[in-house]
Amino acid sequence: MFSHLFIALLLSTTQINSEELQKLYTEDTEIDYSDLVVDVHGYKVPTRTAFRGWMLLNHAEDKVMKIGKQLRDAGITRSMPLHLILLQGTDWVMSNTTLFTLPNAKHLPNMIRTLTFIQTHIEPEIGVVIPVSGERTDLYNQQAGGALRSKHLEFCALDLVPASDISRPDLHKKLKTIHAKVGPKHNVGLGLYSGVRFHIDTCGYRSW
Repeated sequence: MFSHLFIALLLSTTQINSEELQKLYTEDTEIDYSDLVVDVHGYKVPTRTAFRGWMLLNHAEDKVMKIGKQLRDAGITRSMPLHLILLQGTDWVMSNTTLFTLPNAKHLPNMIRTLTFIQTHIEPEIGVVIPVSGERTDLYNQQAGGALRSKHLEFCALDLVPASDISRPDLHKKLKTIHAKVGPKHNVGLGLYSGVRFHIDTCGYRSW
């Protein structure tokens, strides 16, 4: 597919006078797949460059800045990239859905609670975690096989993978210990999936 795209780009050599229209046929900076996607434990995670393109095309700059400010004002100051919190998931290619989405403002307190729990209780134990699914639309959630009442729909849940090479048994042991100790107090849902992927939300104490 990428070789075909490259050939198509090579064939785009039309010369026109309009400086604005020249942007259709030229590029200021050469980019490749690795500039847009990073492999994290087998998941294809989009970069900030990919997000920037989506944000500009959807005129979402002001909305994204507002969300970022609200998170900072609430004390969410660690380095988890905002665009990954807004990432629907990594199974987005050719699925007729958008890569990112913007949450309903009324659901923002849900994510603030979840992020606070992660930075207070999860990351001190297992290190930096990287979101691979955050806010979801009904359509994406359905296509991804999510639960009918998934907490991703309420901007309350994150599916995560550790940045480190922690083993699956060690990861699960630590997560179960955290969940048993402080999960009830913070209304935490913990899901353990294949590999080192796991789910955290703060919208109902339970585990699976």
